Amino acid sequence: MPEIPEEIETQIKKWHQYAYILHSIYLFLGVTSIVSSLLVATFVEELGTHRTKVLSAISAISLALINTTDVKRKGNGFRQAQRHLRAESMRFHTGNSSPEKLVAAFAEAEAMIGDVNFDPRKSSEN
Repeated sequence: MPEIPEEIETQIKKWHQYAYILHSIYLFLGVTSIVSSLLVATFVEELGTHRTKVLSAISAISLALINTTDVKRKGNGFRQAQRHLRAESMRFHTGNSSPEKLVAAFAEAEAMIGDVNFDPRKSSEN
């Protein structure tokens, strides 16, 4: 059985970790935005002007970060790349692939991740 290069194994683990972190950030920002909005909508009088403004700002900032950084897409890209490379690694490990195909799968996986996009205009379009 051919051995998978350690760099490939390490990258699969890193991409899994990055996907987990980015999805966690996405969920945290989404929940923060929703909870802040609900608190403002429900307890306007009880919160007072200052707290209402703070919670409104937190909600808006959370949504803006989600939209402008496209954190969900980036997390999904890492997840797809990790799965793609892991599948090719499994084929390689069982002898159903070659080193060339493994390297090609690595390049394809990196393309799935894509670049970090920051577009401040996206938050104003929604």
